[in-house]
Amino acid sequence: MSSSLHNHTEYSVLDGFSHPEEYLKRAKELGLHAFAVTEHGNQYSWVYFDKLKKKYSEIKMIYGVELYECFDIKIQDPDNKYFHLIALAKNENGRIALNEIITKSNFEGFYYKPRVDLDMLRPYAKDLIIMSACLASKISRESDYKKCLNYVYEYKSIFPYFFLEMQSHRTEDQAVYNRKILQLAEDTNTLFTITTDSHAATKEDLYYQARHVQIARDSDTIGETYEGCYMQSNEEIHEVMGRQIGKENVDLGLRNSDLIADLIEDVNMPFQSPQLPTFPLPEGFNTNYDYLKYLCEEGWQRRGINTMQKEDQEVRKKRLDYELGVIHQMGFDGYFLIVWDFIKWAKSHGVYVGPGRGSGGGAIVDYLLGISELDPITYGLIFERFLNPERVSMPDIDSDFSDREKVVGYLMDKYGEDRVCQVINFSYITPVVAIKDVGRILGIPYKVCDKISKKFIYPTFEECIENNPTLYEEYADCKELFDIAGKISGRVRQTSVHAGGVGIVDTKITDYMAMKLGSKGEHVIQVDKKIIEEIGIIKFDCLGLADTLNTIKECVEYAHIDPYEIDVNNSEFLKNKDMYKLLCSADTNGVFQVESQGMKDLLLRLQPSNLEDVSAVLALYRPDSMGALDEYIECKHGRKKVHYIHPDMEPILKDTYGCIIYQEEVMEIVRKFGGRTYGGADKFRKAIGKKNLEMIKEESAKLYQEIIDNGYDEDIAKQISDELSNKGGYCFNKSHSALYAILTLQTAYLKTKYPTEFFCGILNQKRDDYGALNKYIIDSKNFNVKILPPHINRSDRIFSVYDQKILFGLEAIKGVGEKFVDGLIKEREQRKFDNFDDFYDRMKPSVSIVISLTKAGAIPCKNKREFLLSFAKSQFKDKEYTPVSTLPKLSVLKEKYGIDGTVIKVKEDRLKLYNTAKMKEFYHNQEEKNKQGIEEFTEKYLKNEQFWEFEALSVFITYNPFEKAYEFIEMPFESVEDGNKGIIVGIIANIQKKKDRTGKQFAFIWMYSAFGLIEVTCWHTQLKQYEDLIKRGTQVAMLCSKSDDKAIVKEMKSYDQWLEDRQLKQRIS
Repeated sequence: MSSSLHNHTEYSVLDGFSHPEEYLKRAKELGLHAFAVTEHGNQYSWVYFDKLKKKYSEIKMIYGVELYECFDIKIQDPDNKYFHLIALAKNENGRIALNEIITKSNFEGFYYKPRVDLDMLRPYAKDLIIMSACLASKISRESDYKKCLNYVYEYKSIFPYFFLEMQSHRTEDQAVYNRKILQLAEDTNTLFTITTDSHAATKEDLYYQARHVQIARDSDTIGETYEGCYMQSNEEIHEVMGRQIGKENVDLGLRNSDLIADLIEDVNMPFQSPQLPTFPLPEGFNTNYDYLKYLCEEGWQRRGINTMQKEDQEVRKKRLDYELGVIHQMGFDGYFLIVWDFIKWAKSHGVYVGPGRGSGGGAIVDYLLGISELDPITYGLIFERFLNPERVSMPDIDSDFSDREKVVGYLMDKYGEDRVCQVINFSYITPVVAIKDVGRILGIPYKVCDKISKKFIYPTFEECIENNPTLYEEYADCKELFDIAGKISGRVRQTSVHAGGVGIVDTKITDYMAMKLGSKGEHVIQVDKKIIEEIGIIKFDCLGLADTLNTIKECVEYAHIDPYEIDVNNSEFLKNKDMYKLLCSADTNGVFQVESQGMKDLLLRLQPSNLEDVSAVLALYRPDSMGALDEYIECKHGRKKVHYIHPDMEPILKDTYGCIIYQEEVMEIVRKFGGRTYGGADKFRKAIGKKNLEMIKEESAKLYQEIIDNGYDEDIAKQISDELSNKGGYCFNKSHSALYAILTLQTAYLKTKYPTEFFCGILNQKRDDYGALNKYIIDSKNFNVKILPPHINRSDRIFSVYDQKILFGLEAIKGVGEKFVDGLIKEREQRKFDNFDDFYDRMKPSVSIVISLTKAGAIPCKNKREFLLSFAKSQFKDKEYTPVSTLPKLSVLKEKYGIDGTVIKVKEDRLKLYNTAKMKEFYHNQEEKNKQGIEEFTEKYLKNEQFWEFEALSVFITYNPFEKAYEFIEMPFESVEDGNKGIIVGIIANIQKKKDRTGKQFAFIWMYSAFGLIEVTCWHTQLKQYEDLIKRGTQVAMLCSKSDDKAIVKEMKSYDQWLEDRQLKQRIS
């Protein structure tokens, strides 16, 4: 059997179809000698094939890529973008060469696709095998045969191992090209090979691949582009190509595929244990450990531990010595130094850093280094939950930043941009998305598809079917839907950048794998977070928490607050009653993690009074913890007696009123009653956290016996082991919830004490989310915050605090534009504008900009309408009449102007009368023209005066007619998940009626809504049903479903009726 050297998997995203293992199974069935993976411009799948090599050891694995070749990467020509070219790694150097080529194609050659030119490939030529590729190749696209000859000679002069490529497809274009390749091979004395350009493993799967591509391209019909693009047997290849080039040539091409495979050495992906990058030590320190100890000693003083009672110091000293010993023993000293360094840099360069997150809060080393802000001894946080010497794994310190990009930029500057990468994230087609996408291309009615999709809520398609055993019977006529959706579910849908991961190495990232460009220019390694550490790159988690941290940062800056005022280690801050009062009232819009209605309800019930309570709120508000939630509340308020299985549990569960809600409590119980070390207790915690019933049963039995062996009776052992096996797997990480509780308290504190600055900060973070802006503007009124329209002399680009009020930013005004705002601010720096005329003379704004500024309120005037009418009139420059010196015919004078030439015989007299008449006509016409211009101006710009502010800013400032609606609408429609329903209230601004394919009328309706300007689709049935309501200017409430991010009307009421119904329902409940 031959070798298959040109294959695309699902990682040729939305083009290829089959999983890596599906290909290797097919290769094994065919008895292939070798298999090459050649994704389009990437190497996403390489590591997955490498992991499968042992299982399919009889097949030689080859790694390659289908490159996008162009003549010159510096030229960007939309009519001549790129060609295809296959490159295979001949050896280990070739693997690294392709890493570098793919990276350069992204960083230097990207134009529509990551492109290469021959100059880029030249330095790597000896370690690559090059094949001329498919019908999209340079040779195929060139009709001049002489030029094709030159192309082949050029390839051969650069690449010692160049081969021409034919493909086994039946199309006439391919047959002609195959014969052209045969002639080129003969004329240039070049070997050729045969491939199938597979996009699916089997012929049967090619149908599903075509449907997959149809969905990706949103096409009404299935394409025929991929005929024959599957892994064919030798017999199939002979049957197709024998007619095109003859049997002997087919045999030769297939033999050459093995010849190529045999030229290639075994190549492996760089799987290895993680390698810590070198941290540059300052002078005077020889080892990471020495410097880490020194920094901890500094932190000891800075945190004031040296002023504590002797016994408190001893406890912390013992803990510190233990942690440093474990960290050093496991070889992680440098890891902590790297994290400490970029956090320290961020804090000193205007980047606000969160108080910590995740299990790292359990380390006193983190606390002393300033990585986290809670003393783990005070709050009972456990180091082994973070780093367990009995379970070797990398430490995982997550850090939140107000400006993540800035921190990543610092790491690239410090370690070198070729040594730092971000991490790719693969998104896969979920079962519910598969059902909706396939339903759309098959033309299945939306209602049917929507109903079916609601049953597809489990992670895999198989699980969805298992949990809905009668589904196939209920929808027997949807067999094709289930068949196709089941096949495409779980395939790669798209790539993105992981929210936090940053890799750092000592050599070059391309020594490991290739990089690609993210959507914002990020350097992204082409393996995901699960694989990156397996190939030896340690991942540091730098996460963006921009909205919350920038709100805090801006509030602190606007109010000139000493950061210590909101420091969790400031006892006065923790004792502040107003912030707890705010939390207990659930007036928590804008307060970190407690904005949802469910959280507000929990706050009202629980009435938090300290950080531990807030931590519990964050830990308990999860479906898995609802049982413990009720018990916690009842015990906290004394309505239920706190119960402990054994008195020894009281010190462990006292702070949570006898309820087990934290993983750290599970570990303490296992340690205390089972006699395990913290490391052993963490193993138990991790085992039951997997929610594997057999594993839980096994661990529970083991703990039961350990408790007995530790001197407790069987009944206690059974109660504890049963309790932990039932609830332990659903407990939360206390370090994380306690650290995040700090942000909840800080935002609550700032909202109560500095409401103007707080709301200014949060409005800036939400300035592009009009629904959120409206919500927070309404909320700000409850805190006596005044928000003013923009002002040409006072406003910044964004929201700002002016005279203890919030001033709208100039950038928020629609139709003004960033360039004009920049110019305005620059001009204003020279001298403020004296009045409108001064502004108009210096800025020379267009008519539309003046209108937008006026409607927004940015141009001070008593009456916007009168001002705009006056401005409109000023645009019409009246001209002076110029007398004429020639007369028309006597008949025209008499008929049109009433000047009788037989009576008035003197020409000068006739001319004088004629000019008098002409002047009157001229000024009348000019007046009429101006009047018409004003009417057109009024019709175009001066309608719906009550909504001018909304038109210009997309929010209501001075008056919001839908303010009461916010009490009953939990989330803006844009936050409603696809397939679900939500309420839209607003005023109908415009209606555009159209006809569908069947001739029935439907409408697009534009709404000035409580959540911004929204477009809604109203199909024929609803259009007819609610025709009395669907009129411009009507205030309505609509129940809409969301489909592909579009709003579809289901029901409609007048706004007043809807509000009355909601208020009545509220009173009854």
